[in-house]
Amino acid sequence: MRDLGSGHGWMMGGIIAVAIILSLIQLLPLAAAFPLHGGNGLVDATVYGEMKYEYGDGLYVDISASDSDVYDVELIDTDNKTYTGLSGPYRSVLHGFPTETASNGTIRDMLLFNVPKGTIIERLRIVPSHSDPFYINWTKVPEDASDNETLRIYGATFESNGMRWRQGNWNLDVNITNNANQTAEYNSSDFALVDQFGWVYPGAKGDAMKAIKGRESLRFDVKVPFVSEISRPMFVLFKDMKLDISAWSPCTIELL
Repeated sequence: MRDLGSGHGWMMGGIIAVAIILSLIQLLPLAAAFPLHGGNGLVDATVYGEMKYEYGDGLYVDISASDSDVYDVELIDTDNKTYTGLSGPYRSVLHGFPTETASNGTIRDMLLFNVPKGTIIERLRIVPSHSDPFYINWTKVPEDASDNETLRIYGATFESNGMRWRQGNWNLDVNITNNANQTAEYNSSDFALVDQFGWVYPGAKGDAMKAIKGRESLRFDVKVPFVSEISRPMFVLFKDMKLDISAWSPCTIELL
């Protein structure tokens, strides 16, 4: 039988540790991506976030625009390639279709862009039918930096453990640039995930270390285990950084 006394001490220690982390969260700066805005003086548009297409390569973009025009939307990536937006599931305009919603003079819809895996958005080109085109420039992926590291988050996927436990792993697609001159090592235990309730889930322990030479970068997956299916990722913690990924993980779908 487990020693209740020692177990109680372990539990209290865990509660204190979580409390300390939660207090530190309030002091850390945020790195946020969305919403993004643009307009041409006559009509406006807002981008709320993006998600990975769940049935293959592609990206969804959650966007709203003034309900006074008809729009074509083009995605331009960092290689200056242009992709036309599809929706519902194969439409090219953002107006007058069953999946959209309307509120306060604006319409909102989810546009699908058929892009290769790993595509990074540079900007959207919004083309109204009755006024001039305009752009919404991306603020890129969530990113933060210190003297020693630069961290970027490219997305997150949820891997269920099965119906019985209603828990699973969040796998974070991260990129670390080692800003120092000497080699540094990292693994999942260097990270933590914070949900909408403020609960902190630590990264998995025992992962193989990823060695990154000075002035070089490495993109790899970070595993955060035993996360409730009710939890929605809000922040990623790494050392003294706190990255807001709430708009990048609205549901259990890969982003990039």
